[in-house]
Amino acid sequence: MMSKTARNAKMLLQGSCFLLFAADAIAADAVWSPAIDAACPEAVKERAERRAARPVPTDVSTFSRPALRTQLLQMQQQDQDARELFAAAFAEGDVPMDHPASVHVGEVDDLNLQKLKHIIAQDGFPTIAMVGVDGVHAAFLLTQHADVDPNFQKKMLRVLTNRFRAGEIPGGQFAMLTDRVLIAEGKPQRFGTQFHGEGEDLKPFPIADEVHVEERRQALGVISLANYACVVHAGSDTKPTAKP
Repeated sequence: MMSKTARNAKMLLQGSCFLLFAADAIAADAVWSPAIDAACPEAVKERAERRAARPVPTDVSTFSRPALRTQLLQMQQQDQDARELFAAAFAEGDVPMDHPASVHVGEVDDLNLQKLKHIIAQDGFPTIAMVGVDGVHAAFLLTQHADVDPNFQKKMLRVLTNRFRAGEIPGGQFAMLTDRVLIAEGKPQRFGTQFHGEGEDLKPFPIADEVHVEERRQALGVISLANYACVVHAGSDTKPTAKP
């Protein structure tokens, strides 16, 4: 019988593969597809307002660990390539966990996790000074997709909480990993960033204290849940390519 943790990991795997665009929906520098812009004008307007109101992590022109940055970006590309193959298979019908596309995602995630753990054991979680903003984002994305090791994700969340407070991690990234850790533990999410289902059944996982979720999202500088849901649904209909 599949354990509760394994079931939650399976749901998150399917969600992270199918909802490739969800990270873009909340990212500060994401480029939305014209279809999403047309379907969600209020989300477009609110995101522009949020962008103008919040500080953006300052990038560097020279990296102290350029080779590490290159490695992280390559790992990120492998991650996204695997999920795009999954999304293509999903568009053709159901994709069980033993489907080649699912298996491939799992293999890529396992290998990336091994590499990421080695990197962190040697150097700690990468900083902007080491690998730039895009390198830190790549490390974050790989951490978020390390669903086979929720204890690792929880440990990294503690590290990234401090980075968020220091202004090095955007609020949207902090919200996504927080929700992912909570869901893996079988708990309600806090910010409503994680969705499951498809079509009309596409909806957020349960949210703790949902009456105050908008206040929590606003405090992090991310768009409202209603506008985020519009983007997720529009993205689900158009199945855009994610470029985190």
